[in-house]
Amino acid sequence: MKSYLDIPYVERAGHTLSLDLFVPSDQPTQGLMLFVHGGGFARGARQAAPSARLARRLTSMGVGLASVSYRLNTDDLDLPTRERRQVYANRQRAKTCGIQLKDKLMGPRFEAARQDVGAALAFFRDGDSPVNFSAHPIGLIGISAGGMIGLSLAFPSDGLPTYEKPACVVALGATLQHPWTLTQDAPRCLMIHSVKDFIVPPENCEVLKPYAKSAEAPLDIQMCSREGHNAPAQALFSDDAPNGTPYWTMLRNLMRDSDIFNPSLATA
Repeated sequence: MKSYLDIPYVERAGHTLSLDLFVPSDQPTQGLMLFVHGGGFARGARQAAPSARLARRLTSMGVGLASVSYRLNTDDLDLPTRERRQVYANRQRAKTCGIQLKDKLMGPRFEAARQDVGAALAFFRDGDSPVNFSAHPIGLIGISAGGMIGLSLAFPSDGLPTYEKPACVVALGATLQHPWTLTQDAPRCLMIHSVKDFIVPPENCEVLKPYAKSAEAPLDIQMCSREGHNAPAQALFSDDAPNGTPYWTMLRNLMRDSDIFNPSLATA
């Protein structure tokens, strides 16, 4: 595995946001997955677990991993007035739909982080990284807040800045905040959620299901038997879904179907 650390990808309010890139050292790189950490948009870092474990596994398959930093604790007034009003309107509509999250998880902190990760996608698409991914599919795997970012990029809200959609999204212990954005014309998304989670309640999954069914959206919601907010990340590496399929196999299949991973080209 070859590493490129502390790569600046965007400037925000005089501060540089950076990412770390990991690519195979002994085989061609097929596609790229962004890793977006959790922490409630208030804490966390791109070096957080399980970024290193993901980097080792994915690069052994011929897939690159980019672990991305984004703004934390963004003040409401840091967003332009029009965007801020749209964020507030979305939050109120989400509550009306039945989404259960703390207000800070659905406010300007979330929107600022979403815009940053969207800029990271653009950075790779423009070919500005040490390894050129301008012609490669780029997916996303996010934990908690990071998963919310990924889902919102796959199913964007009207009235806010738009970005390239990831080729696929794996969201661990997260929820789509805006159920009304679910649509058939979207990348495939896999949500893995714990049966007991006091930070992102599993009831949010039940809210999403009828919206996804009505829209025929490519959203697969899996409930793992482990309990706790961090349980889905553990389940991804070690557990099987209720149908007997390992969650890691689900990830591999999702990347394969999104042209990020070609098993015939992988050495592991």
